[in-house]
Amino acid sequence: MPRARTGTLVPPGANGFWRARVTKDKPDGATWRPLYTLGTTDRALAKRKLARVNELLARGVDPFDAAELVSAPERVKDYAVAWLAKRETQGIVTVSGERALLVRHALDAIGTLPLCDVRPSHVRGILDDVAAKGLGRSSLAHVRGVLHRLFRAAQEAEIVEHNPVAAVRTPKTREVHKERCILTDDEFSRFVGCAQVDLELRMLALVARCEGGMRSGDLTRWDWSMIDRAHFTDCFIPRSKTRTPQRLAVPDVLAPFLRAWWERAGKPENGPVFPVTRGKRAGDFRKTGKGFAKRLRRELFHAGVYRAQPVEVPATSAGTRTDRGKRANGTKLAPNPADPLYHETATTLPVDWHSFRRAFSSALAEAGVNVQHAMHLAAHSDPKVHARYIMHTAAMRAVPDAALPRLPSGGLPTAAKDAGNVTARDDSTPPAWLAAENLSDSGGRDRVRTCDHRLVRPALYR
Repeated sequence: MPRARTGTLVPPGANGFWRARVTKDKPDGATWRPLYTLGTTDRALAKRKLARVNELLARGVDPFDAAELVSAPERVKDYAVAWLAKRETQGIVTVSGERALLVRHALDAIGTLPLCDVRPSHVRGILDDVAAKGLGRSSLAHVRGVLHRLFRAAQEAEIVEHNPVAAVRTPKTREVHKERCILTDDEFSRFVGCAQVDLELRMLALVARCEGGMRSGDLTRWDWSMIDRAHFTDCFIPRSKTRTPQRLAVPDVLAPFLRAWWERAGKPENGPVFPVTRGKRAGDFRKTGKGFAKRLRRELFHAGVYRAQPVEVPATSAGTRTDRGKRANGTKLAPNPADPLYHETATTLPVDWHSFRRAFSSALAEAGVNVQHAMHLAAHSDPKVHARYIMHTAAMRAVPDAALPRLPSGGLPTAAKDAGNVTARDDSTPPAWLAAENLSDSGGRDRVRTCDHRLVRPALYR
């Protein structure tokens, strides 16, 4: 099979425009290489137009007609494809997410427009449509961010004069910021100690919880060559999000399990620590973007980890989401809709794989580890990001006694003459003035309703 023809760029002529030659087959079997202009003085844009010419020639379009078609201003969709391909070669890990955002929210609206014809009103319309879908503020910010980066690159390449996204702000939205559930230490121990749960998932959870709060992308890229296989005292974590490998010690509680997992794999010198286990790619690294959240929640229920009593549901066919198998009466057990580990509630989100990273950071805060040390262990570079992981700790929820007022132990004084009788409370017994019978008379109701602070500190008003 002959190789695909890519054409050749020819330096600009007298008019400053780049040109191109592409081999074209004649009906008699001969070939010819016409020279035609690409209508641009930018070499990068000329390369993209040449690729577009080759695509049109492969469809049977005449070379000169193809050259005329690509001389038109570049469309947003064509530029986005080239921009994403360039970022992918640069190793940008967010390319797949950026591509999904553009395809899902932007290209249908502005994909066929020339880059120079996109206006702030177009961008504002895209963001309004995203908000109308019920997506949160973070989704709006992500969509605006990828559009801003796309047009900023076009501005730097002098394809457009102004970035139309710069004039548009992210729409303000109100939403409830819910905390993500994390497993308690008892729940985690019950899960990793359950023999019915898949051993690989238990090892994944154990490593994510104990070794630097590893993300799922870190686990799927972890190589045996990054681990001290002689003593299992330290290792490198790939940190796939930042592409900055980090050296950390292996905790004593994790070392024997990691050694046993290595021996079970045949003591390899390199290769994935958690490889693909079935199919044609068995033994290879897992693909990025494949999480373990659904699998985790399913196995948690199998291990009997729940906070609300399970409910019975009608039996379903094989392969659908069920939990403990078919029961004698033709039903199956399923997580209770009120269980925060498995379902979203009014204040929380269900547990996911990233919850192990949250649990790791929260445990560091509970242990009194200083912020700099904790950020290093979790590989957080922004204190604001790290703070979001520890706001739900018990220490953060507790109100210190030193921040509370000293309340009177006896009845509230009703006049200035009783001011000297007010004494500080030294016990936890409610004072007599909190009794229901004392608040049932009109005078008590008036005092509680008006909350007159002169009743407590009348000496200030003598």
